[in-house]
Amino acid sequence: MSTLDWIAANLGSFVHVMPWTWPIAEALHFLGLCLLLGALIVIDLRMMGFNRGLAAFSVHDLLTLVWVGFTINLVTGIVFYVGDPHRYTPNVAFQLKMVLVLLAGVNALYYQRNIAPQMATWTEDTEVPVNAKVVGALSLLLWFSVLSYGRLIPYIGTG
Repeated sequence: MSTLDWIAANLGSFVHVMPWTWPIAEALHFLGLCLLLGALIVIDLRMMGFNRGLAAFSVHDLLTLVWVGFTINLVTGIVFYVGDPHRYTPNVAFQLKMVLVLLAGVNALYYQRNIAPQMATWTEDTEVPVNAKVVGALSLLLWFSVLSYGRLIPYIGTG
C-alpha cells in the first residue's frame, strides 16, 4: 500500500464518513481566505505607500487576522488533502499553489525581520523604503496567485 493509499484509507475516510465535513471545510476555508487577504491588502498597500494616514504600527497589528486566516486555511487545507490525496498530489495547480505559499512565507519572513521593526517609526511623511514597497507588492502578487491556483485545482489535472 502506497503512502497516498494509506492517507486516503485511514485519514480520508473521516472526511467522507461525515457528509458535512467537506462543505463546512469549504466555508471555513473561504472565511480564512477573507481574513488573510483582507488584512494583507491593508498591510501591503500601506507598505507600498498608499493611505499614509493609517499609522504603520496600527496596520502591523492586523497581522493577527492574517495568522488566524492562515491557520484556518492550513487546517482546512489538510482536511481537503487527506480527503482526496490522489487528486491533490499530482495536480499541477495544487503543486504551484504550495510553491507559492512557501515563497509567500519567505517574503513574510523578510518582512518580519527587515521591515516590521522599522514600521514603528513611520509617520505619514515617512518615505516608504523601496524594499518595503517590493515586499508589499510581492505579497499581494503571491497571495492572489495562491488564490487563483487554488481555484484552478478542480479544473487542472496532472502535469
